[in-house]
Amino acid sequence: MSQKTEQKGQSFLKGTAILTAATFIVKFINIFFSIPLANFLDDEGMGHFNTAYDIFVFFSVLASSGTPVAISRLVSVAYAQNRKREADKIFRVAFILFSGIGLVGCIVMAVFSRQFAMLMNQNDRSMYAIAALAPMCFFMSLSSCLRGYFQGRSNMTPTAVSQVLESLIKLFVGIALALYFLKTTGLPELGAAGAILGVSIGSFFAVLYILLYYFRKSRDTRYSPFEPKVSSVGEILKSILTFAVPVIIGSAFLSALDIVDSSVMMYRLQGAAGVDANSAIAMKGWLGTARKYFDLPNAVIVPISTIVLPMLSGAIAKKEKREINRISMLSLRMTLMVAIPSAAGLCIFAKPICSLLLYSRPEFAANTAPLLAVMAPAVITASLLYTTNSMIQAVGKVYVPVINMIVGTVVRIGVVYVLCGIPEINAMGSAVGTFVSYLVMIILNLIALHRMLPEIPSVVRMGIRPLLASVIMGAVSYPVYLLLTRFMREKFAVIPVILLAILVYLVAAVFTKAITREEIVQLPKGEKLADKLHLK
Repeated sequence: MSQKTEQKGQSFLKGTAILTAATFIVKFINIFFSIPLANFLDDEGMGHFNTAYDIFVFFSVLASSGTPVAISRLVSVAYAQNRKREADKIFRVAFILFSGIGLVGCIVMAVFSRQFAMLMNQNDRSMYAIAALAPMCFFMSLSSCLRGYFQGRSNMTPTAVSQVLESLIKLFVGIALALYFLKTTGLPELGAAGAILGVSIGSFFAVLYILLYYFRKSRDTRYSPFEPKVSSVGEILKSILTFAVPVIIGSAFLSALDIVDSSVMMYRLQGAAGVDANSAIAMKGWLGTARKYFDLPNAVIVPISTIVLPMLSGAIAKKEKREINRISMLSLRMTLMVAIPSAAGLCIFAKPICSLLLYSRPEFAANTAPLLAVMAPAVITASLLYTTNSMIQAVGKVYVPVINMIVGTVVRIGVVYVLCGIPEINAMGSAVGTFVSYLVMIILNLIALHRMLPEIPSVVRMGIRPLLASVIMGAVSYPVYLLLTRFMREKFAVIPVILLAILVYLVAAVFTKAITREEIVQLPKGEKLADKLHLK
């Protein structure tokens, strides 16, 4: 491997490491945010909270996977061509554009909060939580532009720090406000609104931090006098929209799946399945909680998909074929290395994980666990979807993921409509729909990707060794878990077993050569580590 290639590899892994660490912290904070809420809000309160939170997830996906993706690709291409003025002008135009869009979204959500609530769960009491979320639309639009700009420059620090700051404020302010409103009013819908208001306040402080970071860094920017003339505002706006619109539409479809899913599920539960309104909201609470735990592996997967797009776009702009193939393969391998054992762990240990995280609500945990176990295999397909979407977008085929997600959306709606209307299946139909829809979308994505990058090996072949390592992990950790349950409660036995499972998987990954020497040496002190592991 050349020094140039090695440095790029290190840059890729370093950026991934920074975002992964931040995302892990955010996920950890989110657990501490969800656990007390799930334990002091009743089932109805959690239903109202999850109604608003589904909307939050929708907008956060748009903000984190839509706008930054478009801006980071355009900025990375400009920097690859040594056009810094062009990159900065792209950012300024995008900032003004999406600030206006965010402001409109804020107003619409605040004014039509009752209508949103009725649409999603046929209960207008969720309107308070939805209205409390409205400012987030504006603040997140601002932060997404700033994050996209720095991601395009391969600087992941502001994104990482702002995400952690946002989550910390959400945790403390959201919990405090939820407890305050519950104590003063006794109304679960206002307790849920207090928790959601913390989300909006966290978004504000994230914007404040990253704006200050931008102004500090912008003073150090130096332009070359030999740069070509920058594009006009109209040309830049056209470029942004040409790329951003399909990316945002694709992200919207992926995120809208949960919202559409919830609406169809609530309609079918209260119709064909004969479930009363309060019970349906409770089921929605179980499903929403299961989805939060289902999303935990994204702590590693999302950073991979975030990094791969600007780096792959830059390599494509420079027409470096070898680098294009290397980044693509590394991204897919890393995705599979995380997704496969995560899916196995969530499936095998769904019950004790839910019992641990929902320690004071055993009945809620018992109802959530089966939903999580059924959704767990979809971790693999969902993770691959994030990464392959970024790869296809980097190639410039921005409409392909959109089409594939539309197909997946239609499939999911159909599955949920049919299964949730069967009384014996009820909310489980939504969990099945999650798996089926992601499976359809990733199959279509992989077909398209191999047409664009035919030299990339089969994902199935790349997944064999991580799968084998995961089987070894399960074969060792589950019997140990059963043994420990003889001496301690299930929910406590799972803690040391999870740590054991991670260790066993890493050892098995080395033993099965799921991890290569080339990848290890790119880590800090990786050469010494590879020698100790006897990797060749």
